[in-house]
Amino acid sequence: MAKLTVLMPVYNSARFLPEAMDSILNQTFADFEFIIIDDCSTDTSAYIIQSYADSRIRFFRNDTNLGISRTLNRGIELADTDFIARMDADDISYPDRLEKQYHYLQEHPDCHLVSSSVRVISEENEFVRQDIFESGYYYYNLTFICWIYHPTVMYTRKAVVEAGMYTVPFSEDFELFWQISRTCRLYNLPEVLLDYRVTGQSLHQVLKKKEYAEAQREQLLRNLRYYAGSDYTVPDSYLECMQHNFQPLLAEGKTESIIDCIRQLDLISQCILQKENVNRDPAAIREAAGYKRNFIINFFARQLPPYRGVMLLLRLRCFNILWKICRPYVFRNPLPTNLSVNFRRRKIISRTLFKVL
Repeated sequence: MAKLTVLMPVYNSARFLPEAMDSILNQTFADFEFIIIDDCSTDTSAYIIQSYADSRIRFFRNDTNLGISRTLNRGIELADTDFIARMDADDISYPDRLEKQYHYLQEHPDCHLVSSSVRVISEENEFVRQDIFESGYYYYNLTFICWIYHPTVMYTRKAVVEAGMYTVPFSEDFELFWQISRTCRLYNLPEVLLDYRVTGQSLHQVLKKKEYAEAQREQLLRNLRYYAGSDYTVPDSYLECMQHNFQPLLAEGKTESIIDCIRQLDLISQCILQKENVNRDPAAIREAAGYKRNFIINFFARQLPPYRGVMLLLRLRCFNILWKICRPYVFRNPLPTNLSVNFRRRKIISRTLFKVL
């Protein structure tokens, strides 16, 4: 029997399918079964899959279009192994991806899901960006948004089944990963092991953008209530802000609302810090929370009119951010070089405040 299963759903993916399949079949780790499920494609996807003679491929076709979640659940039920690696039909796995992830899970039996960083590419294989996140920050950030790229994960079948498998039609990966994180340790390998392709058929970004956004909003509110209590609620603009869509809160034009949103974020961060969890690392949670808090505050401080931005930073006691914003003034009107650093800093801030207030 194979040591792991690679699970790949397919729907109208003919253009990129050969490259995706080749990237799996040419892995340095070869002891796997490759379950491919076609969800009623209307292009030549099925023909392309059937043109491969590799005995590791197990090809299935749905009788009706089931959608991503039900198709993945079918694949999990068909899997003959305890370890399952996800793959999408338009992405490219690096040759040593399976080897590195399988060995990590073998060496860390307390971990039940391992992912990796990605290089984001376009339909034409052009570089878009590279996302590398600190693994210790994943647990905290998974409360708000799905940092984990779905086709990079390898998880244990046991953990997925105990989490209920894929239970929602949209944002299914966010839901599953958050459920797994409540009881199982997660880890992200700090290296790029997959090219993640953004296409015109990307469900969450193009075809079903509204449905995915609504699902994520509901999941976020559920997550917040898990930590802060079942009655906890905040305005929708706060939820959007916590997922780094700042425009709704900015459009309200109320500094008080921004300050209140930050204070609500601080409350949630404290609740996460206090909640027992196998992934709980107090130092990493504090660092992740601080980074998120500063990222949000920095955006609003720079987007608001100057005097309101300064007042926002002062009320939130964000003096380091204020210093970074004020510092350019020293190059316009240099102060005497014999002043102490702290005195110079105070003078620069005072000068800036005088100009914007």
